Amino acid sequence: MTPRAVRRIGRRADRAVSLLFLFLLAGIGARAGRPGRRKLRRIATSDEVRLKRERAERELWARAEEIGRTSPWGPAVRTTLVDTSARGGGRNHLDPHAPKQPALYCVLRLHLYFVVDRPAEDVLGDVRSGELLSWDVPGDDARARLQEPRPARRAVLGTCVSDPSDVTLAVLRERPGTLFAWTLSTMYHTVPGA
Repeated sequence: MTPRAVRRIGRRADRAVSLLFLFLLAGIGARAGRPGRRKLRRIATSDEVRLKRERAERELWARAEEIGRTSPWGPAVRTTLVDTSARGGGRNHLDPHAPKQPALYCVLRLHLYFVVDRPAEDVLGDVRSGELLSWDVPGDDARARLQEPRPARRAVLGTCVSDPSDVTLAVLRERPGTLFAWTLSTMYHTVPGA
């Protein structure tokens, strides 16, 4: 190996080390100022947030009862309440004008499951705007089916409770008709990001 080749390899190694150091500093800078997981969990379990959660849950259940009374499908055959307190998206270093993401957001989702023996187009007219209606697509494609709800992947605190607890979506699919999930959601607490 010639001295010239050794110098070229040395310059490339210096650039690589400089880039690695730059990425390390960017990573540390991205985490600086963000509350840690323990602190976010403490916030999510605080009395203030618990009271907000309980109020939001009461409002969702009241809406669910109204849907059960007024829906042409009758009451839901299963309900699932998912509570997620998760870390926000953090800072966007590529776009300085991007909106700030919260450090923590807390969301309640109430899934109401119905098995309806009507075409999906007819059922869509029963949903209010701002609410989400999903359904199983006919066929055997498992990816097109409704998934069992669960807290978000990055949750610092999450719960998922179904009533009745022993009825799975697979059991509901065995009933004649199409499985629909009517989802109500509300964000009840946020912690502003840095």
